[in-house]
Amino acid sequence: MKLLRLKINQEEGFRSLPKEFEIYFLRDFDYSLASDFNPYLLAGSNGSGKSNVLEALAEIFFHLDCIYLAYKPNYFYKSEKNPKGFDPKVSRIDAYDLEYFTFLDKDFGDFDRTKKVHVSIEKKAGERPIVKWVNEAEFRSPELEGLSQKEIKFLLPEYVVGYASGNNETLSLPFFKSRFLQFDEYVSGLATQEFVSPSPEASLVYLEESYSQAILLTNLLMWDSIEYPDKKKVLEPFMNYVGLTDVDSFRLVIRQDINMNITGYQDDDEDVKTKSTFESKVNLLRNLDLKDREDSVFIRSYIEKLKRCASSWYEQQNYDTYREEDDLEEYFDDSKHLVLDYKVNDATKQAFQFHFEHDPLKLFELFQLLLVQDLYKVSIKEKTNIYGSQNMFLNQDISLRPNELDRIIRFKDFHIKKEGLKETIFTKSLSDGEHQFLHSLGLCLLFKDTRSLFLMDEPETHFNPDWKAKFVTSLRNCFSKEEKSSEETMREMLITTHSPYLISDSRSEYVHVFKKDRETGKVIENLRPGFQTFGTSVNKIGIRIFEMPNTIGEYAQQRLNEFDKELKRLKSKKSLEKLIVKVKSEMGDSVERVLFVNKIMDKIEAIK
Repeated sequence: MKLLRLKINQEEGFRSLPKEFEIYFLRDFDYSLASDFNPYLLAGSNGSGKSNVLEALAEIFFHLDCIYLAYKPNYFYKSEKNPKGFDPKVSRIDAYDLEYFTFLDKDFGDFDRTKKVHVSIEKKAGERPIVKWVNEAEFRSPELEGLSQKEIKFLLPEYVVGYASGNNETLSLPFFKSRFLQFDEYVSGLATQEFVSPSPEASLVYLEESYSQAILLTNLLMWDSIEYPDKKKVLEPFMNYVGLTDVDSFRLVIRQDINMNITGYQDDDEDVKTKSTFESKVNLLRNLDLKDREDSVFIRSYIEKLKRCASSWYEQQNYDTYREEDDLEEYFDDSKHLVLDYKVNDATKQAFQFHFEHDPLKLFELFQLLLVQDLYKVSIKEKTNIYGSQNMFLNQDISLRPNELDRIIRFKDFHIKKEGLKETIFTKSLSDGEHQFLHSLGLCLLFKDTRSLFLMDEPETHFNPDWKAKFVTSLRNCFSKEEKSSEETMREMLITTHSPYLISDSRSEYVHVFKKDRETGKVIENLRPGFQTFGTSVNKIGIRIFEMPNTIGEYAQQRLNEFDKELKRLKSKKSLEKLIVKVKSEMGDSVERVLFVNKIMDKIEAIK
């Protein structure tokens, strides 16, 4: 998708975005660039309101998702018995206008999938949002009355991918709710033993640090291809910046003994079309562990796929392990686990790529689904409150993850190879910056060929200056157009940032500068810079966009101020020349030092 415009119309606004706040993205004279990847940078000082745009979009698409998903649990909607349930007429962003471009999904119909579809969504307070296909007449007869629920779902983003380097509770809230939708969708299929695709129907995907190992492992296994050697190029930043050369080995531990109480339906009589309900306990992983013919190469069971890729596997009661943070302390339980060990070589990667159809996203979505199974302990009453809650700190009130030994899947003994080291290391040995770099680029690689909206809240926080300077380029490389599928994909990315380096690597038409009124707490400006940011020095960007008073540290500036007081007292050329030597010996190179030395020179020249 490609965003065009967002306007907030509700009386109270949303967070720091006031009523009639409007932000324009791709402009009409740039429509030809809709398929190009140009991330939008939302810049400004802390608390300027830039992150609220990401939060607003996440809320909007979650509300739309909830309306147009084919599956919702029977306790989902608001009713007399469930006053906190979901109401399709009410949203946290209750009045807005939103416009964007997208391409038609192949499942939509036999249409040109390289032609831009113009989508307009309008929501008035207390009413259902209205989704319009603005240029529908260019594709099919306008005599068709309205869009079906299924068609509207195809016009929404394929995925909305969220990531925040910090704890942005408001951004994560709709994603947090969406995980429960995916879990409930999966559980609803347990009543019948049917093939289940790990791909979620809900589009919102929030990939915080708990997904880091799944993201990294998937990329290392699926992009390093012997059959398609050009694919490996996408992993070059992993090597060039982090020095990560390969995965050596890892273990998956999957808990198998968790059962769910499932309500099913059965025919009462063959001649009478009536059904009755029944309660039964069903193994939580049953639909991922379907029994396949042993001689079949193409298998449906996802647990079986993992077994066939493993170096060895076994099932064990009383599986004992240790927490890496406790080093030696052992824990024992009476549960049943499947333990899969992988000593990774080319054959291992070929096996994963074969069984997951050479599509990294298919493997990651299996890991994602297994991680979501950790929600099995949350009761229906708790989930009812979650779906209807407007509390931004909800995920602090309810524990998302059970204790380690109660988790459905764990990634253990994940060893990687790093340049310059003879021995392999644990992934946990990487620095915060290395983790963040691999995580942010890794999630982009996984969703690179999807019609997605990426919402990235300060993804470069822990990067060193060199990585910050190269981050936008690295993102562009992730979405390179080497493959035909990439050329037919339209994606959008919004990045909030405090880094002049990212802005210096972006053209001004893709930069928005936010300012907030300190008294009202509302955004008063959302403007493109008044100068070309691409190639501009970070010092100038720091001063003009982030309103930095100077380009050196505060303590150094104080010392320069002391020199300035000394300058005012000196009157002879000799003493002024000594001051120049003193300043140059004590202060490093900077714009401030150059200006101050010039100021001294001017005073020397003025002495007769």
